[in-house]
Amino acid sequence: MTKISKILFVFSVISFIAFVITKSLLGSWMPFYTILLIFAVSFAGVGIWLERIKIVQFFTMKTTKHGMNMGAMVLLVFALVVITNYIAIKRNKVWDFSQSQTNTLSDQSIKIVKNLKDTLKVLFFYKEGTQGVDDNRKAFRDLLKKYQDQSSQIQLEFVELNQNPKLAEEYGVNKGSGLAFVEYRGKRNRLEKVEEQEITQAIIKVTRENKKTVYFITGHGEADTEDSQDAGGLNAFKLLVENNSFEVKTLNLPSQPQIPEDADTVIIAGPKQAMTDFEIKALEDYLIRGGNLLLALEPNKTVGLEKILSKLGVKAEVNFIKSSYLNMGYIEGGTLGNVFSLNSGITKVFVNERDVVRFDWPSNLLTTQKIEGLQIEAVVRTDQNATAFPLPKVEVGNFPRGPFQLGLEINGKYPVSGQKDFQLVVYGDAEFLTNHLLYQNLNRDLALNSVSQLSKEEGLLSIAPREIKRTELEVTTAKMGAFYLFLFLIPVGLLAVSLTLWFRRRGATKK
Repeated sequence: MTKISKILFVFSVISFIAFVITKSLLGSWMPFYTILLIFAVSFAGVGIWLERIKIVQFFTMKTTKHGMNMGAMVLLVFALVVITNYIAIKRNKVWDFSQSQTNTLSDQSIKIVKNLKDTLKVLFFYKEGTQGVDDNRKAFRDLLKKYQDQSSQIQLEFVELNQNPKLAEEYGVNKGSGLAFVEYRGKRNRLEKVEEQEITQAIIKVTRENKKTVYFITGHGEADTEDSQDAGGLNAFKLLVENNSFEVKTLNLPSQPQIPEDADTVIIAGPKQAMTDFEIKALEDYLIRGGNLLLALEPNKTVGLEKILSKLGVKAEVNFIKSSYLNMGYIEGGTLGNVFSLNSGITKVFVNERDVVRFDWPSNLLTTQKIEGLQIEAVVRTDQNATAFPLPKVEVGNFPRGPFQLGLEINGKYPVSGQKDFQLVVYGDAEFLTNHLLYQNLNRDLALNSVSQLSKEEGLLSIAPREIKRTELEVTTAKMGAFYLFLFLIPVGLLAVSLTLWFRRRGATKK
């Protein structure tokens, strides 16, 4: 290469570096950028023209051709890797090979996420140095990644409190171990737990356009929805319904025997005093026009509601049910409903073997006849170890044994003049909705699922956590023999053969 060519190439490089530095510092385009680029290209072009003969000779050399072939292969592999990663990012697909699908979102969550029309923003606030914050961040990131795998509309942002104090103040965050919010189209919802059910329901709350209205009937000795102190109050249940974006109202039926038009669901929980014919007619009119009714009865107190139930082919028996464990003794602290319908939207998510609902002293709901046009499904039952007593106490004697039906779901047109399909869910006990039992076992899930199903808000149905299934291996004498054979005898045999061959080859070489 001549001296002039070297100088031209140096000036070309200097001009290009000057362009890059000034462009990065000034940002916007300046007229002199064009001059720098012209200098860089011109100097390089003249240098290449002066050295054209040597350049042609270089590329016609055999070693150059081999090198170019290798370079082309490297570039091809590099391009293939880049394209593969680009496709993987844009078309991300995850396979879950676990037996119980513990690493996969429920069908309900997937459906909700795929219906997102705009960006859903998720913010996770944390403070460096707080105990357990790293584990919380990782758990939240891993869980939200499952949602992001289903939709590109979900964005996750981690916010450190000390670095963004104004944003933390705006959200009212003072918890350093980890607190998350979901935002969508100006609506915001706070996440209390790092679990699929909480995230999915938070997404539903911020994406829902209209609130459904739920009425609690009063005037017959029902438990108080405002009482948070008494164990038998319904305040926890009321808050549960409100926190899931329902509008809750109360209706004193004796003074206003008519169900309002805006009632999406009506709840009668634990009535103790008899209802008048006018009130029963108001409830029947509501069902005739396609209403949704949740009845949680006091055992042995149907208070006139038997007039409605009898028309539907259902009778609340006069008994009190208690669970026992394999005839070894009766269970203290309540009666267990542990057999669930897989056909009802209320209980089809209860798939774990240890799932139970805890009642107090429920009554059996007997299906007396099949009414044409009605579908009746037993959503929760006891097993065969339960016993029905005439009084709410354990007695010695020959009493009816289970299984018993503790909850029924009824759908269809109300006999005889139903205009639209109604929904009615009835339980033989109201105690499972009260403050002291609502958050035991799956009571909360059964309560919320009942309201959500009646209100046609299937998206709010509780998502039961998947249970990791064990793989059991029964080891017989024959299997143990095969195990020792593969684990010890075969490796030892191969080692012996290898050593024998090695010594023979060594001896042959010496000879």
